[in-house]
Amino acid sequence: SSGSKELDALLGGGMESQAITEAFGKFGSGKSQVGFQLCVNVQLPVEQGGLDGGALFVDTENTFRPERLIQMAKAKGMDVDAALKKVFVARSHNSDHQMLLIDKADETIRENNIRLVVIDSLTSAFRSDYIGRGNLAERQQKLNKHLHALQKLADKYNLIVYVTNQVMDRPDVLFGDPTVPVGGNILAHQATYRLYFRRSKEERRIAKLVDSPSLPDGECVFSVTTDGIGDMD
Repeated sequence: SSGSKELDALLGGGMESQAITEAFGKFGSGKSQVGFQLCVNVQLPVEQGGLDGGALFVDTENTFRPERLIQMAKAKGMDVDAALKKVFVARSHNSDHQMLLIDKADETIRENNIRLVVIDSLTSAFRSDYIGRGNLAERQQKLNKHLHALQKLADKYNLIVYVTNQVMDRPDVLFGDPTVPVGGNILAHQATYRLYFRRSKEERRIAKLVDSPSLPDGECVFSVTTDGIGDMD
């Protein structure tokens, strides 16, 4: 469970294992917050919406905040120290390092009963390492390889993979929302579910399902509060 009944319903019951779920949106839209919440929720027993396992969090932009996990775990009535110990954080320094962390993740996953992999953010290192049109083909090939490695782990260990993605504004869009996710067609094809998050008033966030193999497009409203991800009253 994402923590929000509305968001779970939009995704056909929650986050799917053996699948890559991508959330893209502007800064402050709630995509990292959902990642933190999943790191807490995955530890819960199955009947409470969890998978009774640990989480691997690959932090590419220095966004990981243990104090946020503490707030969320407290709100669920969990033992905070035990909850933190089940989240394995790897800080990656560039796109090659990020790829290496996933390529070498097998042992960590096996030994620690990891059921969730979060990458926050999937694309930022690739964007800064491969600048300009001349490097675009190489960047996309590397990103493709990385996504295949993630899907392989998801299939092999029945994991949930949740990745966040940055957005850019397309100058050629005159009407409607010019926001598009980074990563182009490669990411569009490899991500099983694509969610577009945007900020509304105060703690309200709007999630739009823009791509899914089996579910209709739709929107929902969820909330981000001190206690974590939830639903508007």
